[in-house]
Amino acid sequence: MNKQKIIGISGYSGSGKTTLLKKIITLLVEQNFKVGSLKHTHHDIEVDIPGKDSYQLRKAGSLQTIVACDERYAVICETPNKPTDLITLINQFNDIDIILIEGFKHEKIPKIICHRKANKKALYIDEFTIAVASDGPLETSLPVLDINQPIQIVEFIKSYLFKQ
Repeated sequence: MNKQKIIGISGYSGSGKTTLLKKIITLLVEQNFKVGSLKHTHHDIEVDIPGKDSYQLRKAGSLQTIVACDERYAVICETPNKPTDLITLINQFNDIDIILIEGFKHEKIPKIICHRKANKKALYIDEFTIAVASDGPLETSLPVLDINQPIQIVEFIKSYLFKQ
């Protein structure tokens, strides 16, 4: 892939992925890590505002548009009829210590699966699953982390990524 440290957080809808990620990011930032996040969605996203100049430039045919102000910038890339692969997306990050990836459960990346008993779904584990974050005990040979104890998950992530 690339030299950056990545961990996926995957699970069914309603399993608490985003809630957990917000807590993990906050804890890592408090420990002076530079964190990047990448979220997959099944919906068409529109981050530009219809009617604004940048929107009009993009709709006119610009394949890449950057919207910038003093505090941040956003790069909007059109990928008509060609889904963007995960490696391309990861390579967009720079000067980041850890990239946390939400979703992308079928990708070949190390991932922690979020699982909640209330969802009543089968536990999804593949060969790239390194742990499960759950709200109860599970029958698995993988480490089971308490989804309600994000510091435990942060320590696991740090141990996994920086074990050398």
